[in-house]
Amino acid sequence: MPVSNEQVPLDQGVGRVLARPVTSLIDLPRDANSAMDGWAVSSPDGPWRIAGSALAGHPSHEPLAPGTCAVIATGGVVPSGTYGVVRREFGDVTETDGVQWVGVNGDNRGEPFKDSHIRPAGAEATAGEELILPGTLLSPAHVGLSSVSANDSLWVYRPITAAILIMGDEVSHSGIPAVGQVRDAFAPQLPQYARALGLTVVQTSFIADTLEAAIAAIRDADVDVIITTGGTAAGPADFLHRALAAVGAELVIDQIAMRPGHPNLLASLGDNRFVVGLPGNPLSACLGGMLTLVRPLVRAMSGRPQQRLGTVPTAAAVKAPAADSRLVPYSLVETPEGLAAAENKWLNSAMLRGLATAHGVMVIPPGGALAGQAVVDLPLAWAAPEL
Repeated sequence: MPVSNEQVPLDQGVGRVLARPVTSLIDLPRDANSAMDGWAVSSPDGPWRIAGSALAGHPSHEPLAPGTCAVIATGGVVPSGTYGVVRREFGDVTETDGVQWVGVNGDNRGEPFKDSHIRPAGAEATAGEELILPGTLLSPAHVGLSSVSANDSLWVYRPITAAILIMGDEVSHSGIPAVGQVRDAFAPQLPQYARALGLTVVQTSFIADTLEAAIAAIRDADVDVIITTGGTAAGPADFLHRALAAVGAELVIDQIAMRPGHPNLLASLGDNRFVVGLPGNPLSACLGGMLTLVRPLVRAMSGRPQQRLGTVPTAAAVKAPAADSRLVPYSLVETPEGLAAAENKWLNSAMLRGLATAHGVMVIPPGGALAGQAVVDLPLAWAAPEL
């Protein structure tokens, strides 16, 4: 089910999902090196004659002779024959007859000791070791690790393209809506919402309330995921089911036992392409369909494991239908037992005010939940972006 993958340069990897493991091509570190500025010394007892240097990027190719040391910088390759490293602040340099010597001073804390301040080769990883597993959403730190392990590119899943088709003749796009119209709640937010869930939105279109327009829009959308709004029920202007049948789509999910969002649907167009049908009511679509259908679909298509959901205690009893789960936007409040989730106001399926002020979403089981009961906590995409 995941989409195909592609090879990209390291600087294009952040925010992409890894398709093939990142393997270290070298030992990390490649060579034993110093963790401090100071002197690489040949024995536990000084003083030591300064016989060379081992600066970062300029390794010494001569082994340390007995009784000698080499000036070394952090990251410098430790010369062969090194007993340990004395930190700069614990050593004093003296000169006799033009020869420089290093001895430890009174601040010394037992240095040097065997392998003091030496980072051994392979301490972080060995050549051939897998460092980052497929399905990982790549961060800047992942890309940095890929680079220091001598990789020049990454294999990632290609972007998942999406089209958003907004249906409804009653939708007004600017100014004060006329009688019988409503301002568009979807075009300004759904593309951003979809991007936060990991989609690359290439099209946002407004579709007339006709069967022909719905069929043409779905057929013409050359993307991986089509997200529609409205038309998922069985009203006189609801054409989505008939349009899907006309294009040969197979219904995978037709209605969900939850409120709001009961009329959400998922259909397969074949060739790993899908249609997510969101209801026309904003809360039903944005709360129900986007979080319970689009989010898991995108994670599966991008090769990511499904999200592990935590729980949150309820601040008070919360009602739910006898047969359906209820998605409830909540705000965190202080209770004698600690922080808990309090049901927001304005949760009619046509309202967005309760969702706009939410910290998260409680999933209330059928029949409701008691005060203090732990219920599933559904995180909001914009609270923890998934790009």
